[in-house]
Amino acid sequence: MKAAPRHIMIEKVTWWWYLVPIIPILAVGYAALINVLPSWALLVAVFAFFMWLFSLLFTVFRTAMQRFKASKEPRQ
Repeated sequence: MKAAPRHIMIEKVTWWWYLVPIIPILAVGYAALINVLPSWALLVAVFAFFMWLFSLLFTVFRTAMQRFKASKEPRQ
């Protein structure tokens, strides 16, 4: 008999953790722009920035939808 799938979504979002990865992403991008790093590092930084941005937007959307659903009163 198979076990029921577990709910793996995080219940509470710690928004401060979204500030941590953007600092090195921007630092790598800036270092590539001023030729301290090779030019391909700028592509890596742009890719990492968009992954970070989409992750942030998904989390904002999910949190907003959770709050919207929680604020609705159930109909009887």
